Amino acid sequence: MSDALRWSVIVPTRDRRRELAVCLARLAPGAQTLDASAYEVIVTDDGDFAATEAWLQQDAPWARHVRGPRRGPAANRNAGARQGAAPWLVFADDDIVPDAGWLAGFAAMAEQGTVLEGKTTCEAGLRSPREHSPENLTGGVLWSCNIAVRREAFLAIGGFDEGFPFPHMEDADLRERLRAAGHALVWVPDARVDHPPRRLPSGTQLGRYRQSEVRYLYKYGAPRPVRWRMLRNVVLSRLVNIRARPKGLDSLRALWALGAECWYVLRHGAAWERESAREFPERRAL
Repeated sequence: MSDALRWSVIVPTRDRRRELAVCLARLAPGAQTLDASAYEVIVTDDGDFAATEAWLQQDAPWARHVRGPRRGPAANRNAGARQGAAPWLVFADDDIVPDAGWLAGFAAMAEQGTVLEGKTTCEAGLRSPREHSPENLTGGVLWSCNIAVRREAFLAIGGFDEGFPFPHMEDADLRERLRAAGHALVWVPDARVDHPPRRLPSGTQLGRYRQSEVRYLYKYGAPRPVRWRMLRNVVLSRLVNIRARPKGLDSLRALWALGAECWYVLRHGAAWERESAREFPERRAL
């Protein structure tokens, strides 16, 4: 390991070459104001490894490409973290667009704590109720598209909990475990990335994601059962989003997707709760 190397940037991906190309272009040597010797980029790949490998060798040979375990984003990030050689682990999504000063922003605050949280914007805005972007304008949420964690702190809590198989709640869980271990979140607005809006998956897939939410609620002691309150919150938040966006065909698509999401939860929610109760038995007062 070079003495200058301080930051291992972990970029999990799965068959999103167009978005990944934009992200990596902002991380190429010379693209960041931070000296290129101070950071490495690790692309951990849950998709078509051979095709991405051929493309990266041609267009981004400076990035390390490692095979992911194909067990969801939490496991994929952990796989990339195990490959990192630097004392700091930086986690990014493959569809972010980092500012030129992104890593320099983290570097300027490296002595202020062990968990750094960057600013995530959505400059294009959400034009449809079928679009989503994980904005973070004030801190306190620790979205995994833009954070840096000291390696020893990350490893001490076991990294991301791989019991979360979907891209939902695994970063909230990491936040809670880091806080429980005594690590404060340090807000770094100068570590800025833009996260263009992305299309939401189908209503059925969104319903599947709720399994992770049930597990999270059981893990952190929410009153049981949880699925009815969760469904109510899902419906309310989706309807608010539909009303806030321009009316059009996507409004109808969003209502249809909401119905499919709720139906999936109604069909599977009881089984999820039984499974979560076995993993996280309710603590009873002595």
